[in-house]
Amino acid sequence: MATKLARVADRIERLSLYAAIALVMFVYGIGVGKYDWPPARQLRMAMDAAQDWKENWRHYLGIRSRYVEPTPRRTGGVTVYDRQRAFDGYTFVTANYEGMAQALLLDMNGEIVHRWTMDPRELWPDRIQESPAGILRDMNIHGAMMTPEGDVFLNVYALGTVKLDRCSRPVWSIARDTHHDMDFLPNGDLLIVGWEKVFETRPERPRLFPGPEGYYLDETLIRVSPEGEILEEWSLIDALYASDRQDLLFSGPGSTVASRVKDPLHNNTVEVLDAEMADAFPLFEAGDIMVSFRNINTIVVFDGRSRLVKWSTTGPFLGQHDPDFLPDGHILLYDNRITGAKALFGNTRLLEIDPVGSRIVWEWEGKGEFAFYNRSRGEQAPLPNGNILAVDSHGGRLFEVEPESGEVVWEWVNLVEPGWAGNVVDAERYPRDQVRFLGEPCPSPE
Repeated sequence: MATKLARVADRIERLSLYAAIALVMFVYGIGVGKYDWPPARQLRMAMDAAQDWKENWRHYLGIRSRYVEPTPRRTGGVTVYDRQRAFDGYTFVTANYEGMAQALLLDMNGEIVHRWTMDPRELWPDRIQESPAGILRDMNIHGAMMTPEGDVFLNVYALGTVKLDRCSRPVWSIARDTHHDMDFLPNGDLLIVGWEKVFETRPERPRLFPGPEGYYLDETLIRVSPEGEILEEWSLIDALYASDRQDLLFSGPGSTVASRVKDPLHNNTVEVLDAEMADAFPLFEAGDIMVSFRNINTIVVFDGRSRLVKWSTTGPFLGQHDPDFLPDGHILLYDNRITGAKALFGNTRLLEIDPVGSRIVWEWEGKGEFAFYNRSRGEQAPLPNGNILAVDSHGGRLFEVEPESGEVVWEWVNLVEPGWAGNVVDAERYPRDQVRFLGEPCPSPE
């Protein structure tokens, strides 16, 4: 009898031990999932790495760049050209072309009439962490402008910004985490979108904590002189706190009580309201600055002098890019409708919004072969004749839309080979008389 009781007691003891272990594992599992206890970060990194390999295995095996993606198109170059309705000019574009990121100038027939190239190894040798051999293939130009004299300003993602002359010679460069966009201030200074990694909590930013990676990204605007000197860098997060608009900062997923994410805002635009259009905007003044916070589906206009929030609107767009002021007092917007790898709420569209009342007054969503969905990136540019030049980044193409009819009147496809197209990032159409450098020779390299 005693032996039997001992066996029962031994089983109970084992079951209690197993139950205790299971309880500890359950409680710790809750802590890993909800409170980010170790190894939560390592598990996420492993899952992210696995997903990255799944999507970009061709890139890592050296077969094809991650910036070259499948397309149903079998022919490239200019595939649509209505000479009567398309706006005539030269198109400045940044794209993955011939195996690397380049800035190109195209004529209306898609012929390259000028190009700019650069080697980031010479500009930012201390900031290049990946293999020098692969940096040209992996270089990502994200944000660009061209002047009538042929100077270009290029944001090279997470490395810095460079000014090249028409002969691709560096004029100046800055080493900063710059990305997405830039614009000129009325005095000629340049505003560039940047970010700073913040690894600690700060008392002036209550309820804002580092994300699972150990930091959060503080979106900034960097003011640079015409000579390339960094004059100042100001925080958009601080601007929200100063404006008593913490509601925007804490409107992201799961951040009602506090923010613990890597990228709470993700600004992808800087647009300065110029004096010629200011009278059309009763809510704004010349010099006011518009930004686009993708991760909270919100565009914001800051007062250009006080840098406080003057106006904002959230939705009905989703993961938007590149809002532009229009001469009629409206805002043109690229509405990605981001829902991950697949479009779940409709394809990407273009919207025109009246800031007075935040009403949609016009929208365009492509149909048939002109339907498109961009899970990231994208921009549009209003043209002088009223048409709109839009970028289908992952589809590797540009197209010009006539708003009245909704028809595509010009298209260029950056085809690498049938079924594959290089990503297109930035695009701007310039009237012919605003391109004054073509045909001028460049000195031979010494």
